[in-house]
Amino acid sequence: MKALSFSTLKNVISGSIVATLLAVTTGCVTTPGGYNVYDDIYGDVYKDNKEHKKHKNKHKKADKNVYSAAIERRAANKVSSMGYRVKDVKYKEGDRKIKVKAERGRDDYKIELGYPSYNVIKIKKD
Repeated sequence: MKALSFSTLKNVISGSIVATLLAVTTGCVTTPGGYNVYDDIYGDVYKDNKEHKKHKNKHKKADKNVYSAAIERRAANKVSSMGYRVKDVKYKEGDRKIKVKAERGRDDYKIELGYPSYNVIKIKKD
């Protein structure tokens, strides 16, 4: 039996690595994106179920609440960096203003910030 030389062994290993990578990439390209094996089995069963629709709507609302919470948090950070202590932040989706109730010293203030720039529009002593 003849021993393999180093260059032959190197060629065999590199060839097998290339073949493996090619097989993996070909598999990823030919499989449709977002395909889930269980969609075919359970998709039609639960599609018209009221519970499914209720939970689907609940997730959409939760995503919107997370988005508005981030806006309110950023507005609170902006106002607190101006030297105020933030009491309350209100933002309605689609509105161009963020309303902040804050305190500096013993005085209360109502501050309006523009959205999405977070620039101060109005500061009113309350």
